[in-house]
Amino acid sequence: MAEVPALRRAIAILRHMASSNRSITAGALVRSLEIPRSSAYDILAVLEELGLVARTESGYVLGAGVHELGASYLRTNPLQRLAQPIVRQLAEDTATTAQLAVIRGWETEYVLKEQSLKSVAVITATGVRMPSYLTATGRAILAQLPKSEVLAMLQSETEFVTRTGKGPTSVKALNAVLAQERRTGSAIEHGEVTPGISTLAAPVFDVLGRPIAAIGLSFVTETLPEDTGPVVDRVKAAAAEVTAKLR
Repeated sequence: MAEVPALRRAIAILRHMASSNRSITAGALVRSLEIPRSSAYDILAVLEELGLVARTESGYVLGAGVHELGASYLRTNPLQRLAQPIVRQLAEDTATTAQLAVIRGWETEYVLKEQSLKSVAVITATGVRMPSYLTATGRAILAQLPKSEVLAMLQSETEFVTRTGKGPTSVKALNAVLAQERRTGSAIEHGEVTPGISTLAAPVFDVLGRPIAAIGLSFVTETLPEDTGPVVDRVKAAAAEVTAKLR
């Protein structure tokens, strides 16, 4: 087997960082992985340049590039094939539009859309991308990620955009929204992507328990039940079913 020490060390660093929910200093990586200090700094510099790690005030965290690689993997694994009948059934049972989305960089990308004949048109065609902090599907995923990873993902965004004048306009505001959505295990947005349309979403997890996608369900806001509990439960159940099929 070919020996490529630098590559092995780079992968070891990424795996070690993935196992932690906080930033890690270069010194801690050197001690934990027994990597020469000079090699560790050289590898971290390359990983940072490639967007696979990001530097914070207290150390290093995984960068947005890692999540983008994961999203690329999703397009070649059974996720969409396994999720499609579940998403389709959810749309038909609720007479709405249901979507499956992943995060690429700092954006939500819709990879699957199923629409009931009775539902209204929403901007969620396959391949469409939206800022992750505006969409319920994006926030359902972000809420389940470590805060340091979310910060790294959004560090290049100097100013949050808005489509309808609604939605978080800063990392601080987003964190407040995510804290609530983390507690409930679901996310909701009212007219932040399309005026008059509300979306409920729940995360899908991989075998390691990482949020890799989300299922969303879109309604005309005025038809959304006052008690959204039963609808949220339907979305969570669909997301849990996809999660189970991936394990």
